[in-house]
Amino acid sequence: MRGGRVKNANILIVDGRIDLMEPLKEIFERKGYNVTMVEEEDRAIRLLKRKNFDVLLTPRQIPGQRGAWDFEAIKRLYPSMAVVIVNSAGEKKEMFEMGEAKIEAVVDKPFNVQKLVDTIEFILEVPSVLIVNHRIRDWEALRDMLAERRCRALVAENRDETIDMVRENNFDVVLLDVRVPEVRSIEILETIKKIKPGIEVIMMIDYSSVSLVGDLLRGGAYTCLYKPFLDIEKLVKVVQEVKSQKRTYPALTEMESLPR
Repeated sequence: MRGGRVKNANILIVDGRIDLMEPLKEIFERKGYNVTMVEEEDRAIRLLKRKNFDVLLTPRQIPGQRGAWDFEAIKRLYPSMAVVIVNSAGEKKEMFEMGEAKIEAVVDKPFNVQKLVDTIEFILEVPSVLIVNHRIRDWEALRDMLAERRCRALVAENRDETIDMVRENNFDVVLLDVRVPEVRSIEILETIKKIKPGIEVIMMIDYSSVSLVGDLLRGGAYTCLYKPFLDIEKLVKVVQEVKSQKRTYPALTEMESLPR
């Protein structure tokens, strides 16, 4: 993979014959990915509600199911999850317009395995961001804006959820609101840097919190951006800057992410 490998990414494979997908599962697992396979659409939907997946690999329609996937609805619910469509042999390729359906890629059976792996890894190269914010309206809008700009964004609403997600995923950036309820944000910042030193933390602060900037930077924050008028383009530029540094120094990033 170009740059540092995205480890611990979660891939959901949905197929009417998952026994035929077992070799593909083994290939992805050897590369460090977490792979879940299911045959039924209903079970896939239940999984999507319980767990964060980075990539959904699925046919447009699962044999024996009631109809085609509603990809528009899936992307509205999970805008940061990449969707890769698998065309069966002989299936028409003009099924949908990729831009309108918000599909990241279409691959054909029989697989060129290396091409499929390269496609998935290319998708996973986009920056990954964890937003820590307890205000649903704020984080939904921010998550959607980041997804539109080719960033994978997940959300945590409190300290415990944040720490669990940091342990389970390799984010490039954590976007941390200084006003997290019930706990000082600097404590969350220091815990993140202790668990995963390679993750950069961008603090979202308001003008009443300017006095905290020095402590936050000394605590390991990468930078501070001001809200409520958060400059989304500036944020994306900083996120891309972090990602670029990890690509330039992948060995250092891997070493810094190891537990001490």
